[in-house]
Amino acid sequence: MSVPEVFRFPASSGQRRLWLLDQLLPGSPVYNIGWRVAVDGPLDVDRLRSALADVVDRHEALRTTLVAPDGVPEQVVASTVPVELPVVDVAATEVAARVRDQVRVAFDLETGPLFRAVLLRLTADRHVLVLVLHHAIADGWSCAVLFDELARRYAGEDLPEPPIGYPDYALWQQEQSFDDGYWRERLRDVPTVLALPTDRPRPERPTGRGAELRARIRVGDGSFARLLALFGCVLHRVTGQADLLVATPVAARTRPETEGLVGFVANTVPLRATFDEDTTVRDAVTAAERETVAAVAHQDLPFERIVELADVPRSLAHSPLVQVLFAVEPVPGVRTAGDVRFGPEPVHNGGAKFDLSLTVERAGEDWFARWQYDAELFDRASVVALHDAFTAVLDADADTPVAELPLVRSTSDTAAGLVLDAVAAHPDAVALAGELTCGELDRAANRLAHALLAAGARPDEPVALCLDRGAATLVGVLAAWKAGAGYLPLDPSWPVHRLTSMATDAGTPVLVTDGSVAVGGPWTTVDSRAVHEFPDTPPQAVPQHPGMLAYVLYTSGSTGTPKGVRVTQGGLGALLSAMDDVLDLGSDDLLASITTPAFDVSTVEMFVPLLRGVPLTVLDADEVADGALLRARIDESGATVVQGGPASWRMVVAAGGVPDRVRLRISGGEAMTRDLADELQSGGATVIDGYGPTETTVYSAVGVVARAPHPVRLGPAIAGTTLHVLDRALRPVPPGVIGELHIGGAGVARGYHGRPDLTAAKFVPDPFGTGGRLYATGDLVRRRVDGGLEFLGRADRQLKIRGYRIEPGEVEAVLRAHPDVADAVVVAWSANASDVRLVAYVVPAAPADVREHLAAHLPEYMLPASVVDLESVPRTGTGKVDRSALPEPTWHTASADRVEPRDETEASMAVIWRAVLSIPEDVPLGVHDNFFALGGHSLTATQMLARVRTTLSAQVPLAALFAAPTIAGLSVAVRGADDHLARGPVPLLDQLDDLSDAEIDRLLGTLSDGEDVL
Repeated sequence: MSVPEVFRFPASSGQRRLWLLDQLLPGSPVYNIGWRVAVDGPLDVDRLRSALADVVDRHEALRTTLVAPDGVPEQVVASTVPVELPVVDVAATEVAARVRDQVRVAFDLETGPLFRAVLLRLTADRHVLVLVLHHAIADGWSCAVLFDELARRYAGEDLPEPPIGYPDYALWQQEQSFDDGYWRERLRDVPTVLALPTDRPRPERPTGRGAELRARIRVGDGSFARLLALFGCVLHRVTGQADLLVATPVAARTRPETEGLVGFVANTVPLRATFDEDTTVRDAVTAAERETVAAVAHQDLPFERIVELADVPRSLAHSPLVQVLFAVEPVPGVRTAGDVRFGPEPVHNGGAKFDLSLTVERAGEDWFARWQYDAELFDRASVVALHDAFTAVLDADADTPVAELPLVRSTSDTAAGLVLDAVAAHPDAVALAGELTCGELDRAANRLAHALLAAGARPDEPVALCLDRGAATLVGVLAAWKAGAGYLPLDPSWPVHRLTSMATDAGTPVLVTDGSVAVGGPWTTVDSRAVHEFPDTPPQAVPQHPGMLAYVLYTSGSTGTPKGVRVTQGGLGALLSAMDDVLDLGSDDLLASITTPAFDVSTVEMFVPLLRGVPLTVLDADEVADGALLRARIDESGATVVQGGPASWRMVVAAGGVPDRVRLRISGGEAMTRDLADELQSGGATVIDGYGPTETTVYSAVGVVARAPHPVRLGPAIAGTTLHVLDRALRPVPPGVIGELHIGGAGVARGYHGRPDLTAAKFVPDPFGTGGRLYATGDLVRRRVDGGLEFLGRADRQLKIRGYRIEPGEVEAVLRAHPDVADAVVVAWSANASDVRLVAYVVPAAPADVREHLAAHLPEYMLPASVVDLESVPRTGTGKVDRSALPEPTWHTASADRVEPRDETEASMAVIWRAVLSIPEDVPLGVHDNFFALGGHSLTATQMLARVRTTLSAQVPLAALFAAPTIAGLSVAVRGADDHLARGPVPLLDQLDDLSDAEIDRLLGTLSDGEDVL
C-alpha cells in the first residue's frame, strides 16, 4: 500500500490562533463545526461516498493537519486521504443523540483527519448525514461550498478546478501589508471586559463547556445594523456600560478567487457602541450602520493583529478584547440531486467560544435566535431572560430612548406561539420517547391541521379531541392551534353520554377521533388515522393572539351540568413560561406523563418539555390506575420528572416508594400534607407543589415544598399572577384572618361557556388593578405572618377527591334523573386525611341498577364509593338538608354467611383489609365479604395490594381484585395453587384489558352487590 505524499506550508493567521487555543483546551470540541444533513429520497450510498471523496480531493484544506515541531504551527497537506462513510441503522428517536455524540468528539490536530462523516439510516428513503469539521480547515462559507459541491457531484455534474488552494491563501495572507491605522484609532481607550450579569464568578481558566438555546423569533426589519443595534441596547441596559465592544464574524473573502475556496478564511472584527442618556433606538441603529460599514472596509486585518493594536491586558480567564459575539447568518438551503434532497442544519458542539454569542438565523421566512453561552458563567434561566429582553426590543419604536426600552417579555405570549416555535426550533429533539421527534410531530400536526380546516374548524372555537393519551393527543392539540382553533379534551374512557353533552355544549364544529369511540352529534368527525393525503407543510390559518381560545375544559357543576371553562392563549402561555422557569428542565431530563388530557395539569406535562426540547413518555391509563404498575413504569422509563396528584403519589409510595432517579416530584390538584411531603422528599428529591383552579389556568401558586418541621404552605404566585385574601365585601383581611382567595392576572379565564350569569358571579372586577378581573375561588385561606398562604378548605360544598374537582350537586342531579329515585344527597366522608370517599344517600331504597346508571353518566372519579338507602332526607327547620343528621355509611357491613379466616394467608389478608378500610376490630369481617361493598375504591385497592405485596410477598394485579373482590378469592391468587382460579378468573383477567373504564365501573357495581365469581 503506497503512502500518500505530504506537503508542508505555513499556517494561516487563523490556524495559528486555533492551534494555540487547542493547546489551552486540549481535547475540547469547542472548535468543531457540526452539521446534520437530512437526506430524503432513494439514496445511493456508494454514489454519495464517491461524491464526498471527490470533494475531499478537490480541496486541500480537507486533507490538512497542523503540526508545530519548533513551536510554530505548519500545515501538512496529504496528497490523498481515504474517505470513510460508515452507515448505521437507527430509529428516528435515536438520531439526535447519535448526531450529538459525533459532533462532540474532539479532533487531534496533528494526526487528523480533521473531518469525519457518518450516515445514519432510518429507512431506505430517509437518512441523516453527519458531517463534522474542525474550524482550522473550514468556516461557514466553506460549508456552503462543500454542500453545494457534494450535491452536484452526487448528481454527476463535472466541476471546474478551484482557482486556488488554501495553502495559496495562507501564503498570500503572509505577504500582505495591511493598513492598521483604522483599528489603532478605533480601539483607543477601549474597555477591557464587558461586565455581563453572570450567575457565577469567572473561573481563573475557562473549561470551554457551553450550552445552547435556540428559539424562533419574529423579526420585522432584519437588517444586520438594526439587529446589532438592538442587541447592543440590551447589553448596555443589562451591564450598565456606556461603551462596549461586540465581535462579529466576517467572510473576509474580498478577492473573487476565494469565493469557491474551502478553508478557514473568515475573520472576526470588533464593533464598538457607545450610549448616553439621550440615545434613541434610531441613534443606535445609525451608529451601528456606520460602525459596520467601516469595519467591513477594514476586515482583512487578522483578528490577532487587531487584539495587539488594542493593547489590552491578557488573561486566561476570558477571551481577549471581546467576550460577546453577534452574527446574522442564513441557514444553508436545501440542495437537490435528482430525487434526493440534502437539507443541512448546524449542530451545537457542546462548547462556548465566547462568554455569550447570539446568532440570528434566517431560514426562508422564519427567523431564529441561537444563543451559545459559557455554562460555567450562566444558568439557562439567565440566558432565557436575555433572550426575552432581546425579543422585547425587536418591535421597539425608532424614537424610543434606549433607557426606556422594555426588557421584560410581555405576558401576552400565546401558548401556541411558544410551543410551536419551540417545536420548530428543535426538529431533531425527541418529543415523545420511542415514538416521535419534534420534526415528526410538527409534520403530523400540519397534516391534521389541514384536515381540520377542510372539515370546518374555525378560529376561536374548540376542536373536540376524543383520543388516547400520548402521541395522538399531542398531535391533535398542535393541529388545532395551527388551524387557529382551541381544543376540547374528551377522555375516551368516560361515558359516551357525557362526551356528547360536553361537545354539544361547547359548540364544537369538528370532533377528532381514532375510531375507538363513536361520539355522534352535529359536527364533522375527522379520523386522525386517515389524514395522510394532506400536506405536511404549515396551513394558512388565522394567527393566534393572546385573547383567543387555547382550550375548553369542563369541570363539575353544582346544578348537574358540567361547566366549560374557556382558557385563553395568553393565560396558558403565561403558565407555560412560568413553569418553564420553575422546572428548569435540562437535556438529561425525561418527564413521565401520567395525567389524562381532560385534566388541566396535563398541559404542564405535554408542553413544558417541548419548550426545552426535552422528551416525555406517556403512561397508559391502566398503568396509572395501579400503584405497582405506575411505580414500575416510572422506574422502567428512566423518568427524572413526574407530576401527579397526592392520591397518585400515595399509590407510588405505598408500592415501594418513588424511584430514586425521579429528582423532581410535582404535586397538584389537591392539598399537599406534611406526611406525604416527607415521603416525597426522600433521597434529597425536590418537591414542587402547585395550587390553582381551572378558572385561572392550572397553577396560580407554585413553590418548592419546605422540609420538616416547616408546614406546607401554598407556593408564591407565578409570574403575572396576583393572590388576594378578601372578605365578602372584597376588602383585604389582615394576616392571620381567614378570607376567600381571589386570583387575578394573566391566567384568569374568559369565563364559563354559555353561562354569563355564573361568569359574572365568579369573575369579579379587580378593585386593585386597572380594568382586570379576579376569580373568586371559594377556597378559604389565611396569610401567615411570614407571608405564606395556608389553605383551610372550601367555602362551599365543592369537593376535591383524588385531585378531581367534584360538585356534589352534579352527582345528585344524575341520581335524581333515575326514574326510581325520588331524592338524593351526596357528601364526602373522610376516613383519614388521605382517604376521602364520596357517599350517596338515596330516597327511597336505591334501585338495583343505580350503579350502572351512575357509571353510564359520570366518569369513574365521580362515582360514589357507597350508596346508602334513606326513607327520607333529613332537613332543618328551614327546609334545608341537614347534612349533620345523615347517617355514617356502614362500610364494614359483613355478609350474612360470614366465614372467619381459615388459614394464615386469609388471616393476614383480613388484617390488611381492616387497616386499609378502617374496619374496627370489634366488627366482624368474613372471607367472602366484598371489598367494594365495604367501601373500597380504586385508590384504597392499590393501597391494599401494595400491603399484600410487602406483607405476603405476592404480586397481585389490580384486575385480580375485580375478578375476586373477597379475602377468599385474593388469598387463592396469593397462594397461586388453586386450579379453579387458573381455569376461571384468569381468562376474565385477560378480557378486562379490553374493557373500557365505564364497563369496569359497571362490573365493579355488580361485584359490590354481592356476586362471587369463585
